[in-house]
Amino acid sequence: MMLRAARLSLPILLLVGTVACRDKGQDKADSAGASLSPVYPSNPLGNTNWDMDAGPLMIVAIGSGGDSVAVVLPEATDSTVASFQGINPPISGLTFDLFGRGGRIGSSVAASPLPPVDTKQECYSWPLAKLQSARSNWRVGFVNGHVHAIMLDSIEAMPSADSAALAVSLAQTAATLPFASDPTFRGLPFRVRSAYTFSLDSVDVVIADVVRSVNEEANPRLEHLFLIGERPAKTSGKYNLGYYNRTAGAEESTQATEVLTAVEIGAARRPAIIVNIEYDDGGKLGLIERTGYGQWRATWKSAYTDC
Repeated sequence: MMLRAARLSLPILLLVGTVACRDKGQDKADSAGASLSPVYPSNPLGNTNWDMDAGPLMIVAIGSGGDSVAVVLPEATDSTVASFQGINPPISGLTFDLFGRGGRIGSSVAASPLPPVDTKQECYSWPLAKLQSARSNWRVGFVNGHVHAIMLDSIEAMPSADSAALAVSLAQTAATLPFASDPTFRGLPFRVRSAYTFSLDSVDVVIADVVRSVNEEANPRLEHLFLIGERPAKTSGKYNLGYYNRTAGAEESTQATEVLTAVEIGAARRPAIIVNIEYDDGGKLGLIERTGYGQWRATWKSAYTDC
């Protein structure tokens, strides 16, 4: 659904060590820690742990025109998404605030539903809509008034000294991960695939995806570590780990996590990160929320779509 973030070449030496298309919705790669585990409701329209303070639904940008959207229905799960095929998206009377990594891109933008796609196809997709006025560089939209923007700073845009310091901090944070290093990757250098920072009232937060690879021609393998860390505001040094997810496997099919935007939800302004969880031929959307000082938790994951 989304293009993967551009990879960075910042080598860091660390001392840490479906059968059918529906099956793609399950985590195929091995994982450890507080990963984005599947969420299934007790009944088809039960609670999927979507944060209702974020509004009744979410939209994501598709294509490059800035006006085509997929309407994400939070109540859908892997076992019920088939029943949402061929429907008109329930967006009548709604307007949307649009967000990217740089913050809010547009406010109170209306959208019109598009005709349902062919329901005979052997894959699943979200209902489609079109914004009444195109915007560029946005990734995610929420119903007007439900969330507030957080601006992310990318490691790519930082001065070289700052980006190098951040890379060192990420190395220190990754070194604290409490899982046994896979012997396949032990001793190999990490590189930063993506990293973003932002500030809350009393802490600085980093979100990063660091990878290392085994470049064997016959069996190339890749390991992703998706990290969220915090440290007191305006300090330097190691980030304290608040969340991590590890995946590893064949290079062409290993699950990766892309940051779409960060927001504060509802009147309580709970910080949350919206991610795209990418498989080899499809993906899911996820919500990771801050639940306390230095604590982040994966609270919601969408149904898997592959069209």
